[in-house]
Amino acid sequence: MDCLRKLLCYYANLPLKKKITVIVYTSFLFLGIVFSVNLSKLTNYYDGDMYQTNAQLLDNVISNIEAEMSAICIMSDYIIADNVIQKSLTLLMDSPDNYKAASYRRDAYEALYTYMFLNDYISSITLVTDNDVITMGDFLEKKELDFDETARQAADANGGNVWISDKSTNYATFCVRQVRQKKYLNLRKLGTLYVKVNLDKIIADALDNAGYTPDITEFILFHEGDQIYPEKAVYEQNQILRKNLAENYGIETIDGRKKFIIFGNMNYVPWNYYYLRDYNQIFYQATQVKLTAVFLTVFFLISSILFTNIILKNIFKHLDYLIYKMKEFGGEPVSKSVKKYNYEGRMDEIGRLHRTFDEMTKNVKTLRDENYDKQLLLKDATIKMLEQQINPHFLYNTLDTINCMAQVEGNEEISTMVLSLGNLFRASIMQQKELIPLEEELEFLNSYIKIQKIRFKDRLQITFDIPAKYNEILVPKLSIQPLVENALKHSMEFSFEPCEIFLTLNEKSDRYLLKVANTGSLFEEDLLEKIRLNTLKPLGSGVGLMNIDSRLRLLFGEEFGLSFLNQDNQAIVLLQIPKGMEKVKE
Repeated sequence: MDCLRKLLCYYANLPLKKKITVIVYTSFLFLGIVFSVNLSKLTNYYDGDMYQTNAQLLDNVISNIEAEMSAICIMSDYIIADNVIQKSLTLLMDSPDNYKAASYRRDAYEALYTYMFLNDYISSITLVTDNDVITMGDFLEKKELDFDETARQAADANGGNVWISDKSTNYATFCVRQVRQKKYLNLRKLGTLYVKVNLDKIIADALDNAGYTPDITEFILFHEGDQIYPEKAVYEQNQILRKNLAENYGIETIDGRKKFIIFGNMNYVPWNYYYLRDYNQIFYQATQVKLTAVFLTVFFLISSILFTNIILKNIFKHLDYLIYKMKEFGGEPVSKSVKKYNYEGRMDEIGRLHRTFDEMTKNVKTLRDENYDKQLLLKDATIKMLEQQINPHFLYNTLDTINCMAQVEGNEEISTMVLSLGNLFRASIMQQKELIPLEEELEFLNSYIKIQKIRFKDRLQITFDIPAKYNEILVPKLSIQPLVENALKHSMEFSFEPCEIFLTLNEKSDRYLLKVANTGSLFEEDLLEKIRLNTLKPLGSGVGLMNIDSRLRLLFGEEFGLSFLNQDNQAIVLLQIPKGMEKVKE
């Protein structure tokens, strides 16, 4: 009991993830073991049993077929060595136009008669010379057999027998041999022997003797990928050969039916054999075993689910209690009575969650009190801010007074500077929108330029090349004026040389390019990067340039920041605006 209690205590303090992992893995481990063992036993038993049973019978079938074919080959030895046939073919070769040629043909024909009935599986025996075709049995037509091709194959065998059953014979089966003159070991070619074999009858008798049932079994022969037996194709060409069986047997689905397949190579002839048996008709016993396996699997699965459910219920009731505590803290009434637990000594995630939540509730109460005090302070700050709103109005009124006095005194420069300064203050303070039309931005810029014109006189020349069609493009507020200010700072503050500033606007496929170029100064390489890293102390509006660059990237994306370059002794700043940022016409 002590060991069990310690084990339960250890399990109770495991992390929640490990608890669930142990439960799930244990359940599926039992399921996998039971299922694998039963399935493995089923597969190995039935596949192995069928292979052993059928392979032994199939060996007898193949042996009988090869024995009959071997007997036919032996008989062909006697035919090509027969004295009458040798003499007749020699005379026909030497004197094809002799008046006794018909007699020679008759002698050869009669000699074949003896061999024709020595074997029940011979359909015909044919001797083909350069001038004659002598056939005993079924008449052999040239359209049935490619004499030239088969004769060439027989010649390549150097007198040995060749089994032919392919396209050249219309898939009829022949034992073909070249007949050579044996007298004086001359070995001159006299003709070609064709023994047509009834392969269907040989195979049918062999299968019948082995006890195979034709309705549930199939026997197929292939030669170089072509089906040579049975005569009618059972499956599409190479359909069976495409099956990649790892052993000499296997179970495959062909044409929607499950087949048990045994295959191999014949020793006597270069043919491959395939034995197929309808697996569904012999699967009754296997089905019973599989049903047993399924029953056991389901039983253990249900047992595992029940076991898992009990354990998880015990775990998650503590999480349910945490939810009830949260609802109570949120002010929601909880009608269900919950058993109280002490989580101070529990070290797993559940204990940590409850302790953390209890600490959080204390902190929230503290923050709530502090937030109340801050709200009071914020209210006071808001009142003070409203009180200070009168200051801009005081400033504008003062500027208007100065403007009136300048006009009375006839000082147009002071009047222009005061009006321009007032416009700039209104642009920076009163405008609430982040994006404004380009036309308005250029009006603010003109106010700034008027002030600088008064200051620098004829030393400052500013040229605008911005077509009116671009007036409705939306740009960040006060984004162009700092660029012009930067150009003035670098080109005129420390020099008495004239300065020209050019503002141009053109477009690309997906963006507008606003260019501010000035003479009298050049940019340092990687200007913005140096300002960011504090390796270069900004002069004048350096911080403003960084501000504009950051605003552009935040508003339009990383590819739409500022660009700096030097070209034709001019410092150039490029401001990029994406297309589609036009003001909506009302």
